[in-house]
Amino acid sequence: MNVNKALAIRISYLLVKHKMSKYRLEKASGMSHSAMVHIFNEDYKDIKLSTCIRFARVFGMSLAEFLDDPLFDNLDLEIE
Repeated sequence: MNVNKALAIRISYLLVKHKMSKYRLEKASGMSHSAMVHIFNEDYKDIKLSTCIRFARVFGMSLAEFLDDPLFDNLDLEIE
C-alpha cells in the first residue's frame, strides 16, 4: 500500500466518524477540489506533511493523533 492510499482510507474513516462530507472537508481544509480528487483516486505517490496537518486541524486533532493509526505502522508502506 502506498502513503496516498493509507491517507485516503484514514480520511474516509474520519469523515464517517465526524459525520462530515468530502465537500465540507475540502472547504474547511482549503484544499482544492482537484487535489481532493487526486487524493481519493490515489493518484499521488506521496503526500506533503502540510496536507496531513491541514486535515488533522479540520478534525480537531494533532498531527500525531491523525497519524496514530495502524495504517501508517505498515513497514511495507510505499513512500516513493
